[in-house]
Amino acid sequence: MSVHGQVKIRTSAEQKAARERERAEKLQLYLTQYQSILNNRYLLDSFQLLKQTENVLIDHPDCFTLWNIRRESILKLNDDQQKEYLEKELQTTQICLKSNAKSYSCWYQRQWVLKLLKDKFNLNLYQNELQLCKKYLEYDERNFHCWAYRYYLLERLCPSSSSSSSDLESFYENELSFLRSTIGVNLSNYSAWHYRSKYLDKLLDHNPSRRSSLLSNEWQLVLNAFYTDCSDQAAWFYARWLLFKQIGIEFINEDEHIKPLEELDNIEPGNKWCMLALSQLWKGKNIKNDKRIIYLEQLANQIDSDRAQFYRDQI
Repeated sequence: MSVHGQVKIRTSAEQKAARERERAEKLQLYLTQYQSILNNRYLLDSFQLLKQTENVLIDHPDCFTLWNIRRESILKLNDDQQKEYLEKELQTTQICLKSNAKSYSCWYQRQWVLKLLKDKFNLNLYQNELQLCKKYLEYDERNFHCWAYRYYLLERLCPSSSSSSSDLESFYENELSFLRSTIGVNLSNYSAWHYRSKYLDKLLDHNPSRRSSLLSNEWQLVLNAFYTDCSDQAAWFYARWLLFKQIGIEFINEDEHIKPLEELDNIEPGNKWCMLALSQLWKGKNIKNDKRIIYLEQLANQIDSDRAQFYRDQI
């Protein structure tokens, strides 16, 4: 609306009120559609339910109840119809993911579809799904829903125990290489570190003879992360797992594992992660160091007082 030829500019209050009205209208429409589906759930056939639930889920992909109704509806179809709608379901969930790429329900639904197709395993389908994951991880490399789905795909694609040893080893190494490059892009990628621990575990179990070299290389990866950004806690969490769960306190070497952290401590004094790691390593290896108690007291009283009792318990 204009006054004397000038366009009226909405105030912040007017914009807020307009947004609230729009939100209220959308909510009311959703509730009306949702209630209508529930009221007619046992009156409509599977095709009608699939159509109506799709219309709602495209804009509201997190409604788990409607996904449940879709699963029930698909399972009631005959084999040919079921195959057709399972393939359509992959398209539907992909559209829904555009509304919310971190929707638990959407990713779960895709996994459910693949499980239902377990007797109709299609390598191209799984490769396409991996490409979809790649796309979403490029958009948000820390989308843990997508990471979990990707792990499910890889577990299905993993060579069987009856395959050659080299095939299985190559599979694990390829995934570790992918995870290494992903971590290189963003050190804070907790999911990449998490799944790296899983595949390192698998490779170590598969070929124990490589344990020493693999763990040594892994420690170098962690040290590189520390020296790139020692404040990033994701690498420190992974290091704790690597040192105490994989390498083991009895095999921790002072020159290889402790001295590099002492050097980092000199370069970056006051880093709580480094101080904590050193205090735990000194204690675990029975290394006499006056700094251990000093560091724990500083952590408790000054640097990280919110977790004071945690540090005091280690003194």
